[in-house]
Amino acid sequence: MKKPLIYIIEDERKMRDILRINLESLYDLKLFCEAESAYGNLENDRPSVIATDVRLPGMNGIDFMQKVHSKYPEIPFIIFTGYGSIDNAVETMKKGAFDYLVKPIKIQNLIQSINRALSYVDVLHSKPEISKEELLPLKIEIDGSEMRFITRDAATLQTLNVARKAAGFKTPILIVGETGTGKELISRFIHAQSGRKGQFVKMNCASIPKDILEAELFGFKKGSFTSANRDYEGKLALSDRGTLFLDEIGEMPPDLQAKLLHILEIPEYYPIGSNAKKRIDLNIIAATNRNLRTMVDEGLFRRDLYYRIAVIPIRIPPLRERKCDIIPIAEYFLKEIDPSLILSPKAKLKLMEYNWPGNVRELKNVIERSVLLSDKNKIIEDIIFDDEGYNLETVGFSSTLDISYEELPETWVEFKTYKSKKVKEEKQSLEKIFVEKLLIKTGGNISAAAKEAGIDRRQLQDMIKELGIDVSIFKGK
Repeated sequence: MKKPLIYIIEDERKMRDILRINLESLYDLKLFCEAESAYGNLENDRPSVIATDVRLPGMNGIDFMQKVHSKYPEIPFIIFTGYGSIDNAVETMKKGAFDYLVKPIKIQNLIQSINRALSYVDVLHSKPEISKEELLPLKIEIDGSEMRFITRDAATLQTLNVARKAAGFKTPILIVGETGTGKELISRFIHAQSGRKGQFVKMNCASIPKDILEAELFGFKKGSFTSANRDYEGKLALSDRGTLFLDEIGEMPPDLQAKLLHILEIPEYYPIGSNAKKRIDLNIIAATNRNLRTMVDEGLFRRDLYYRIAVIPIRIPPLRERKCDIIPIAEYFLKEIDPSLILSPKAKLKLMEYNWPGNVRELKNVIERSVLLSDKNKIIEDIIFDDEGYNLETVGFSSTLDISYEELPETWVEFKTYKSKKVKEEKQSLEKIFVEKLLIKTGGNISAAAKEAGIDRRQLQDMIKELGIDVSIFKGK
């Protein structure tokens, strides 16, 4: 079996000899006394890992690392230094180091660090090689806010390319992907690229009770049914000249599927209780985490509607199929919480080895949870998953419901509909989980939490008081 190639740059001859004696049986080793020589050799062969001292004659180790990363961003660096402090470690790793060892170097620690880096490389290279340009995140400007879809995966980059092209056509689009893969973000990207002047309007077919789904879509006139105490425009009217995003379309009842098919063929409809026909001009993007072909075969989804909405199918690969995206996405979420935080090599490896059934949404929650339980360290040493000791009781939470934060809607309006489906005894516990999720996300900032939920600050304060939540445990997390 071929041994992995390791470059080590160390200007002290005695130290180079010690490293050669201890490491050459384990690795294909190349030692250099200066960074320039090592950099010149990169044209001939590509090391799996580079370890370098910071203080070198000529180019220093940090500058060397950044120069290499500008051309070969996938090569992990282990940095040696005689100056050991948390601040130095944080600064070095923020500049791109995989790991950081303080001199005098213990050989066993170096071997462990190299092996962690090699494990990281093995997963990273499970996909085809990527270009420098493909490492850059896709920036999506939506309603004045910047959103990012971060990927370096070849299949996902192709998906984004299809989405960009699809935006130029007035044709229904079907986005298929597991929960948490970013279907809504891609649909918003398509809307932004389309140049349509109207709104992006979302309707989740799974979170709205089936008996009011039609009224939500078509709107209604006051008095058209018992609880219709006012006129309501409906999602179709709101998305005129814009985009209607039908999330979880596989949950749409058959009778409504027939009416949607009619809209796709002839863009006009009657609001419930109205004799006035409305014409609309909109793009429809549907999304699902289910296999609609199988549902068609089982008679659960209309065949004619399926072929009508699947003119341009877009599949978003799950995170387990794009392992090379895990660390960049995790670091993006980490920087959103606190730009000074970094992931330790142990934490990175743990993230890479996990299967991510909840995809990017689960990754975001895991990062938030790990920061919450990290005792305010600048380096996140460990990753805390849902099933390994994340007991709500230990951080002041008291819900006993079998429910994860990922399942909950983001806004209070959507949450009320979600809550209405639950039995009476569950409702207060659900409210408590919903509020706790907001407080975790905003670090105990009530104003920010209220804004996130789309409710008044005083209303949220009253809920916190009624539910007996101690806000102080969330502050500074």
